[in-house]
Amino acid sequence: CVEIHNAVSKCEFYLNTKSCETGGLLDYMFFIYCYIPPQYTYFAIALCILFLLLLFIGLGVTADDFLCPSLVVITKTLHLSQNIAGVTFLAFGNGAPDIFSSLAGTEQARLELVMGTLFGGGIFVTSVVAGSIIVAKPFKIMERPFLRDIIFYVCAAFWTFLRIYYGEVTIWHSVGFIVLYILYIFVVIISRLIYNKYKDKNAPKIPEIEISSPSDKPDSKPPAITFHPTGQDDDPEAAGVVLRRFSFRGSISVAVAKKRRSSTHSHHEHVIKAITQSVDSYSNPAFVNGYPPPFDTQVSKTSLSSLLTSNGEQTTLKEFLLQVCPIDILAWPDKTWPFKIVDVIKAPICGLLIITVPVVDYENDKDNWCRPLCIIQCLTAPMFVVFALGKYNVMLWNTMPLWGVILIASVIVAFVVFFTSSNDSQPIYHSMFGFIGFVASVVWVYLLASEIVSLLKTVGVIFKLSDTILGLTVLAWGNSIGDFISNLSVARQGYPRMGISACYGGPLLNLLLGIGIPYTIMIIRGGQPLQLKYERLTTLLYSTLTIILLSTIVTITALRFQAKRCFGIILICMYFAFLAIAIILETGII
Repeated sequence: CVEIHNAVSKCEFYLNTKSCETGGLLDYMFFIYCYIPPQYTYFAIALCILFLLLLFIGLGVTADDFLCPSLVVITKTLHLSQNIAGVTFLAFGNGAPDIFSSLAGTEQARLELVMGTLFGGGIFVTSVVAGSIIVAKPFKIMERPFLRDIIFYVCAAFWTFLRIYYGEVTIWHSVGFIVLYILYIFVVIISRLIYNKYKDKNAPKIPEIEISSPSDKPDSKPPAITFHPTGQDDDPEAAGVVLRRFSFRGSISVAVAKKRRSSTHSHHEHVIKAITQSVDSYSNPAFVNGYPPPFDTQVSKTSLSSLLTSNGEQTTLKEFLLQVCPIDILAWPDKTWPFKIVDVIKAPICGLLIITVPVVDYENDKDNWCRPLCIIQCLTAPMFVVFALGKYNVMLWNTMPLWGVILIASVIVAFVVFFTSSNDSQPIYHSMFGFIGFVASVVWVYLLASEIVSLLKTVGVIFKLSDTILGLTVLAWGNSIGDFISNLSVARQGYPRMGISACYGGPLLNLLLGIGIPYTIMIIRGGQPLQLKYERLTTLLYSTLTIILLSTIVTITALRFQAKRCFGIILICMYFAFLAIAIILETGII
């Protein structure tokens, strides 16, 4: 399709070339080369790039504010332990954007894009993000989880490179990625149990008054984590390796608006508390449930008291309007202009998500129950799923369309909710809306990820870029920029260990599940192995990631696990050197 640049009539070339089909909901190539006059082509390209940015924002919002809360509800409903929940359901939410981007790329037979994204994202996080954290706040790294995660990551990267080098992935290979992740789960859980047993056995006897009473000085700082005898240096691992992205992303809103009041539309704060409630408490009074004090102690449980009427009665209409408003109006005055602009940009996608995805939030007033909205969602959520998956034309019993059956069932459920619930309190079956929200949010994530992959094909054709370079740059940056902002924000607030740990556990999860799940699905669906294309960029990707990981182990060990600014600067420079070499290889200079 890249030959379209040499065609006299680009529109005619596009219409007659099957390889130019992007496979998305919107036909971006047709929009640029057929719908828009030639003199406005650059304007159309700019619009597509802006829309790509909007899709990335929508993907992050869907995963963080809608999928993650539903996963917390599911884990609580199933009474899963913290460790099991952390490395299963919540791990899925943690890597959802990357996993579904990989699935979308695999379905569109763009395996080079998938590999470029997974390796490129890992390189970006382990170099730029990790380096920025170290530069921002040098600290002592936790030895055991640090070594464990990097060793597993090196093994996973080597296994992936072998599959690309030999050019084929069978069902046994794809399942092997999932098995390796299961082994990682086993090691995490066992090591955590051993650590807790050792910690309890060797915990020093501290007077009870020192445990229950924090310092009398209001300005006093908590003791350094590194030197505490009970081992808080493993503090981030207390919630499971894959939970850090949850708490980090939720902390952004707190860091930006320290005086904000939670609203029923905000779904961030529940994650931090959901994680910390089930973690063993440390003996240091500066820690609560195994975690440092909240980043902002002023954030309180959701209250709608500010919207009370003059006689003290809260109207259902006001509650409904607050729920469906795509902009957090309570936090709006405290936000800076850049974040206000982002809120306005993402308002359309947030509005659609609010209407179609139920959210159960235990940290919000009435667990985020809003009777009118939930009744509407009984109708919109199932219908959205049916139409988004393209199943509206499916006929049941050769007489009735599937969408008709779903609509009738949805209306019945809506009437049941209407007659069995009240506006004042949530019903006993409210948690079931969390399961509905899970299905709807998964479909949204898949839909947005597929559209991003489709739009990236258009970008690649326009700028003559390969799928590999698109994956290791645009898609990797889009999926990782949230981690960069949130991890660095947490490190600057005094929690660098939590940030650095996520720089290895997160990409490891994305690599194993981002290949294991999509490839297994596609191999089972197609009945034959997947063929991979080995390129020079593949060698560069694997070599760079391995060099970064091994040099990190050697350097940090030599520094006695004391991360210093000079090494952080070296990591960042390594990324830009890698990026320069990748561009040189892509352009064919060497």
